[in-house]
Amino acid sequence: MSKRVYWLWLANKPDLDAAVIRKLTQSFGTPEFLYGAERDVLLSAGLPKRQTDALCDKDLSQAEHILRVCEEKKITIFTIEDSAYPDILREINDPPPVLYVRGTLPDFDQSPAIAIVGTRSCSAYGLRMAERFGAALAKAGFTIVSGMARGIDTAAHRGCLKAGGKTVAVLAGGVDICYPKGNEYLMGDIMISGAVISENPPRTANEGFRFPIRNRIITGLCAATLIVEAPVRSGALISAKLAFEQGREVFAVPGALDVLGSVGCNQLIRDEVARIATQPMDLVHGLAHLLRTEPQEALIRKVWLRELGGYGSLPAPEPVKPYRIERSSAAPRREHKQELEKTKEPEAAKPVPKKLPDTLDGTERQVAEAIAEGADTVDAISEKTGLPAAEIGSALVLLEISGIVIQRAGYYLLL
Repeated sequence: MSKRVYWLWLANKPDLDAAVIRKLTQSFGTPEFLYGAERDVLLSAGLPKRQTDALCDKDLSQAEHILRVCEEKKITIFTIEDSAYPDILREINDPPPVLYVRGTLPDFDQSPAIAIVGTRSCSAYGLRMAERFGAALAKAGFTIVSGMARGIDTAAHRGCLKAGGKTVAVLAGGVDICYPKGNEYLMGDIMISGAVISENPPRTANEGFRFPIRNRIITGLCAATLIVEAPVRSGALISAKLAFEQGREVFAVPGALDVLGSVGCNQLIRDEVARIATQPMDLVHGLAHLLRTEPQEALIRKVWLRELGGYGSLPAPEPVKPYRIERSSAAPRREHKQELEKTKEPEAAKPVPKKLPDTLDGTERQVAEAIAEGADTVDAISEKTGLPAAEIGSALVLLEISGIVIQRAGYYLLL
């Protein structure tokens, strides 16, 4: 029988968490030994009754079912004793005994990882920072890891993908379930460049309690964690705490003092839990020794400044030449007016309004219509629609994912 069956039997015991499973395998050896151990052997080891009862249940049907489902859905299973299991993840106190993987798991020794995480209810500033850090750090040679949630996570993945980098999404539920809905295209792109992974088997629902548990894997895979935007009560702050406890570097992007979404980041910096990150080189300089090739600073800076390829900023307008009109006190006012009109630049043709998809509704349609009418910043959209910035930020992410809106140098345009 496949060795993986015993790992799946052990990993899917609801009464045994990852930390307990690690202690059990360190004490007893392989899962096969634990499977064959009788009750008196387990009790003599001092295990609590609840855990002993779980290990005395020798039913392998669930494990065999998971194996079949993974085979059908082309989901790869890595156990903690497999050579392909990331070494850096083994180092934490409670590594997942099993990883379910769709796509190709990067070699974290060749391409060390940085986690970029933050709030779902982020601002336009947070989205810009997450995407630009994701792109620049990918160009430096780092793998970008996040949780594929709306907001900061999505922006970080997208920035990395646009820069041609490798990215990994760690899900709370099964890897066969796209969460959140609407990120299907993003999930597909992530699997092409990297992987979508989870410690939970296929068909596992994305229940709320699973997300904080999942966060230890995001930080555990990474040499450093960057918090982009986080209010006081935020899953991103849980990630910062986990990374700190795991002995990994923590960085935070500072924000405005009167913006609730920046309070968490500012406090991390103030309390010296996190180092301040005002540009990607703050991370690159501190982690360059992990890279196999020397990072190209000029290229990283270009991506950061959005001057490279798809990240190019809007072209600067040509300088306007002053039109000088020689005035003569003897000339009639009418002649001055005629001369002025001759020197005026022709007015640019008004753009033809773009038709929005009929399926677009709700907040996303309001935001798209505002952009179509010339509101090209979050503040302008908010003024036109009356929507709060956080709601606009979420809508913009969805519109960008759907290919309806594109962002250039902080301005939003319809495609």
